[in-house]
Amino acid sequence: MAAVKKKRWPYVLGGILVLLIAIVAVVLWRLDAILLKTARDQAATYSQKLGRPIEIGDVSTKLFPYVGARIQNVSVGAAEGEDLPLAEVKDVTVSVAAMPLLTSKGKDIRVQDAEVSGLTVNVLRLADGTTNVQRLQEKLAAQQPKEEAPEEESQPTDLSGVHVERAALTDGVIRFVDRSSGAQARELAVKDLDIEVKDLRVGQPLKVDLAAAVLADKQNLKMTLAAAPLPATLIPTPEQVTLKAEHIDLSPLGPFLPPDVGLQAGTLDADWKADLGGAVPGGKGPTKLVGVIKALGMKFAGSEGGKALDVVLDTDVTGDLATGDLALDKLNLNLGPAAITGKGKVKGLLTDKPAVEGLELVGRDLDPAVLAEYYPPLRKQLNGMIAGPIGLDVRGSGTQEAQAINIAVDLTPVRLRVPDQLSKEAGGAMKLNAKVTGAAASGGALRFDAKADLNGVDMRPGLLVNKAPGQRLEVAAAGTYAPAKTGSGMTVNVTSMSLGALEDTVTGTATVTLAGTGKKATTTFKADVKAAKLDAEKLLMSEEQVLARNGGKPPPEPPVEANRFNGYRGDIQFAIGSLRYTAMDLTNVTGVVKMVDDLITVEKFSTGIYGGKVVADGTTIRLGPAPEARPFTAKVQVQGLEVAQALAARTPKQVLTGKFNGNVDVQGVGYTPEKLQQTLLGGISGNLLEGTFLGKDLVSSVTGPLAKAVPFAKALKSGDVTSLGGDLPFSMTIKNGVAQLSKPITWTRPEAAMSFDGGIGLDGTLDLTGGVSLTPATIKTLTVGKVTPTEAIPVGLKISGKAWSPEVTGIDVKPAATTILKLAGGAALGGLLGEKGKAVEDIITGGQDKAKAEAEAKRQELEARANEEKKKLEDQARLEQEKAKQRAEEEAKKRLKGIFGGK
Repeated sequence: MAAVKKKRWPYVLGGILVLLIAIVAVVLWRLDAILLKTARDQAATYSQKLGRPIEIGDVSTKLFPYVGARIQNVSVGAAEGEDLPLAEVKDVTVSVAAMPLLTSKGKDIRVQDAEVSGLTVNVLRLADGTTNVQRLQEKLAAQQPKEEAPEEESQPTDLSGVHVERAALTDGVIRFVDRSSGAQARELAVKDLDIEVKDLRVGQPLKVDLAAAVLADKQNLKMTLAAAPLPATLIPTPEQVTLKAEHIDLSPLGPFLPPDVGLQAGTLDADWKADLGGAVPGGKGPTKLVGVIKALGMKFAGSEGGKALDVVLDTDVTGDLATGDLALDKLNLNLGPAAITGKGKVKGLLTDKPAVEGLELVGRDLDPAVLAEYYPPLRKQLNGMIAGPIGLDVRGSGTQEAQAINIAVDLTPVRLRVPDQLSKEAGGAMKLNAKVTGAAASGGALRFDAKADLNGVDMRPGLLVNKAPGQRLEVAAAGTYAPAKTGSGMTVNVTSMSLGALEDTVTGTATVTLAGTGKKATTTFKADVKAAKLDAEKLLMSEEQVLARNGGKPPPEPPVEANRFNGYRGDIQFAIGSLRYTAMDLTNVTGVVKMVDDLITVEKFSTGIYGGKVVADGTTIRLGPAPEARPFTAKVQVQGLEVAQALAARTPKQVLTGKFNGNVDVQGVGYTPEKLQQTLLGGISGNLLEGTFLGKDLVSSVTGPLAKAVPFAKALKSGDVTSLGGDLPFSMTIKNGVAQLSKPITWTRPEAAMSFDGGIGLDGTLDLTGGVSLTPATIKTLTVGKVTPTEAIPVGLKISGKAWSPEVTGIDVKPAATTILKLAGGAALGGLLGEKGKAVEDIITGGQDKAKAEAEAKRQELEARANEEKKKLEDQARLEQEKAKQRAEEEAKKRLKGIFGGK
């Protein structure tokens, strides 16, 4: 039995293995089916987006000893109106070592091989002149979102566990099929396209080889890209590029290039090598360009007389940005009739031991308009912006003790038309001359001294600077430049600078440091600017001039990027003796302005203006939002400001005189009156000294109607002004576009005491309610001495309308007129009653406080007696009148009898 059992176990084990194999086979079969279905579902989705059928023939997988996948017969088909698929791939295989992948839990990815073979791309030119590639690009562009959310910063992906032993594209073909000429199609191809990368992993140099047969039977184009040892992100830093091309005929490619290129003929030969070094981000060491690139017999549609353009670049150039080395052993760039040639050496320009040996860089016949005769698309690209020969001359020589590079650029013969910026006619002065040195005294930095003559330039097309051709515009700057010692960036220190514009000159110093890249880039600056005088009103275009040059329309607002000032840090200090700006004459303008990102803070600012002084320390504004959404705070202290001068340019008529001392503390959003009426908040407080309200005499505005209401009164003469006293304190709170008085303003003049409450709109609209209390002396004058009250008599009124054209309304003179008439009656009664009437007059007219208190209880009785006495007098007078009438009638009868002889 034991022997039988021993013979049976191999069969059992074999059965188990067969079962496991069957299970794995079933799993792989189902896995392949699942993956194929998923891939085809995704292909159907993208087919809808691209408007082209995407098909996948088969998907097969392998799990051991390599985890691999193979995709066969993939195609991106033809769109409507096309008869060839856009792309086809016969086979895509990927294999990854299984054991390292499993044991590392997916962190060790060793790709043994990744290969795409049998790729065919069909570039089809259709009857309308467009290509299928162009149509695909337009389709994709139409599906892009109009506004993409800004990408958030993320840490670079660590790919140190990825190792690709080989990745390749083999036996690729790019076919060019031209069906634009009808049934007879032309075909050409880039064949035998091979791209291969080997041993791609962290710490290893990267090398990419490309070879292809361009419109030929054998490979005639080879390109190699070599990169530095790869970092953990596997993002390469290119170090070297080599290009070799053997007489490639470019003519057949013309129909497949964008139509505006219009290439008709030409050949390409190249044997060129570039060691990039520090010329690329992250690169180090010298940059070296050696070899020749020739593009000969280049003919383009529309060229004048069928002119052919020869472009030849022949270089043997070495440079090092870190040390300032440059060796021009050979530099010849020929562009048809134009050329740039160079020779000579510069050593250690950015060190303390610089030397320049016979450096020359000269441009000849650099006229873009002439080059456009050979290459017509250039004419469209230039759009008439530039025409005429550009003068370029760079020369240098010397040793450490005495050496320099002189740069001269002369655009005087050139005609310029830069839209929305500037223009210049041929012959107008426009020159740049710069001298660059690297003496040890500069501390290893590059020293420069540059001057620009822009007298021939017209700056008015920019709708900002009002500088016409022939007017003065000169710029000069001297200082040092030094690249950052750690990574990217630089520091420019301008030890002296000057700007001569029209009749004014601005001088100063500045320092700018650039550091970091991308979203971490920073710009740090400091400037000190001075000017004896500056007429910004002449230098800047007025609103009327802008509208006249822009067809009656305001200039368009530039697009706003809220984060465009991120990374800016610095401050500007300025001192200007006299400044003319927007009809204001400012004197001794000094200040310090600080910038942190988009926040501008006025740390210090003071100026003399309108006979007084203004200090605005602590004012802030944010420049990031659009102008109508920019928040600001204004903190202004004013001393001795002549109000009449300040308001003269802002109101049609004079409104107010006097000197203002006080504080303005407001905040808001935007700058237009409409926005400020919605957002402005804060307050204004201070004192108005020796103030006068012009355009309305409030006293005569009251006494005129009052005189009409009192029969015996006489109106006072109007002076059309209202004195506001020697010192008028006030406080206003601004909200919803209205400056509301915090408490009533009151002042006293010999003729009246006045008090008002209410507000003033930001547009100058008045809404004040109050009263004018006429003094006893004024009442006496008004009533021609008939009434002299012991206290002032108030008259209520309202002030509305614009401040420069105020309206006095709501005058209520009835209470005042009643009081005056009452007082007039009391005075008359006092005269009739003698000494007794004097007491009555005192009571009626108010008298002293003691008399009023004693008489209050008997007032009713006294008034009744006075009325009774008055009635008796009236009755007696009436009786006397009746008796006199009777006597007159009797006397008349007697006379009649005497005339007619009656009995």
